[in-house]
Amino acid sequence: MTTETATPNLRKITSNNESFTIGSYNGFEILIRDQDGYVNATKLVQLINEQENTNKQLKKITLTQMYRDYKRLIQDKSAGPKKDQPPQLEYQLINEYINEVRGTYVHKKLINIICMKTSIKYLDIVTDIMDKINETTIAEHEADKTQAIEDQFHNVMNTVTDTLSNRITELNADVHSLIPRAVPKGKQRNYILVVEQIHQIDDKIKIRIRRLNKNTYQNSSIC
Repeated sequence: MTTETATPNLRKITSNNESFTIGSYNGFEILIRDQDGYVNATKLVQLINEQENTNKQLKKITLTQMYRDYKRLIQDKSAGPKKDQPPQLEYQLINEYINEVRGTYVHKKLINIICMKTSIKYLDIVTDIMDKINETTIAEHEADKTQAIEDQFHNVMNTVTDTLSNRITELNADVHSLIPRAVPKGKQRNYILVVEQIHQIDDKIKIRIRRLNKNTYQNSSIC
């Protein structure tokens, strides 16, 4: 049993009493399991193969040494100094779920490396971004050679991430401010703005703007 809902920017799929969100990752459509935020890597690789006319296989990607090393790094960082039980970074949803959501789900930190190993176009974009960061780091080092270039690289990265984080905060605030306030049923009002010219002196025009109840204005116009 599945249901799917749609809004301008969000789609939901329900299967086995769970909800899944169709979102995006750097331009790619992804399927997210709402329960834990893990992403369907199987669907992602299939999508990239269709878009770029390739035949990459998720299983081969996950068996590469770099992927396994990066996976171990994420687990070690998550475990922390207390050596807690590292999280499970991959799992499969198959039998009890519908075809639309079946596949291998991975931690969100693994999505980037999967995209780079699947999409040549994505890898090229990431390379361009890192080249710009490198150019900025070199310029910073030329301006101030008292700091180690490695430290300056981290400073540039922090500046980039802080700038993007601030932009996200601004956008979220803008979206929140656009959410309409709840109006009790039967109390809704429609208004129109009336612009009237008061007078004109040379090339200057003085106007007056009034807000009128739309229904009242229409009724008075009919009379």
